[in-house]
Parts: sequence; C-alpha cells; structure tokens
Amino acid sequence: MSMKEAFDTFFEEMTQNYMNEWGVPPRVPYTEEKNPTGLFLPGTLDDKGYAQWKPKLQEKPVSFDAVEKELGFSIHPQIKAFLSTYWFLALDGIIQTSRGEAELRLNGLTPYSNLEERIISDFDNEETHYLHDHKYFLIGTFCSIGGNDSYLVQVNNDTGEVTAVEVMDKRSVKLADSIEDLLMNMKGIW
Repeated sequence: MSMKEAFDTFFEEMTQNYMNEWGVPPRVPYTEEKNPTGLFLPGTLDDKGYAQWKPKLQEKPVSFDAVEKELGFSIHPQIKAFLSTYWFLALDGIIQTSRGEAELRLNGLTPYSNLEERIISDFDNEETHYLHDHKYFLIGTFCSIGGNDSYLVQVNNDTGEVTAVEVMDKRSVKLADSIEDLLMNMKGIW
C-alpha cells in the first residue's frame, strides 16, 4: 500500500461519514482570508462562516536533502511520504488502541506551509516527548484516550511506528505500525 492509497481511503471514509451525519460534503470554519490554505472550494461559504474543503494531491516533488542536512539525520520514508503526498486541513478521527478508543487530530498541511520550518520544529521538541532514545516527529497536537486529552501524536523516526504520547505523566500508547496503517484504520469524525 502507498501513502496515497492510505490517504485516499481515509478521505473517502471521512467524506462519507460527514455526508451521512450532515448531508453535505465536509465543511469547516472558513479561514482563507486570515490563513490561506488554497483548499476551500469557491462558492461554498455559508452564512455561518463554514465552507467545503477538499484535499489536493501535491504536484511537485519535495526534496528533503537540505532539511536532513540541517537536522543531521535521514527522515523516515513514512514521514516524507506523509508530508509530500497531499495538502489537507486538520484530520479528525478515531482509532482503536490497547487502551480503548483514541480520538485524535492530525495537523493539516497546506501549500502555504513552510515545510522546512515545520519539520525542524516538529522533530525532537523536548516539550513534546519524554523519551530521548529515538527521534520523534509530531504529526498531531490532540489525542484523547480514556478521557485524558493531553496526548500528542508522534512518529518514531527509526521505526515509523505511531504513538500517542502523554508528556507530563510519561505514558505512551501505540496507535499504529505506520502512518499508512493509522490512516487506513482511522475513522473520520466530525
């Protein structure tokens, strides 16, 4: 399976869940004027300030050479694929874990994102991970497990494994073997 196939599966399921719940394609608060994304669909803004959005396949190849040189290590292929396949807004979903259901939000990635800055800030930020045995990449700033909503979503740069990390209490919960696995098994919610 490819990252594109995993994203496509999630986007299809997310859209269907939204349609079943609300009767229209996915809508989110319209922020294009303050924070351009290029992902909102023209003519869909409603009187409540919501508009439809659609992910866009990235058309230009992304080179990670300069940022890897700056970091001093290679970025895991799963993380590279996650950051170079689609442009998308934040993705909300639910996945089953060994500790029950986890509700999570993966950070969006838009054509206006400064990819190099994001990669540098999301790797090994001491405030977002308590383990220092591997390099970790932050892909989500919200995850709730068992009513505790202080988890972050991290990817181990050595293995590609995705975990929910609770920094203050130093706890981790495995979410998936890879980002592709996470996207394939995450059920989109609204």
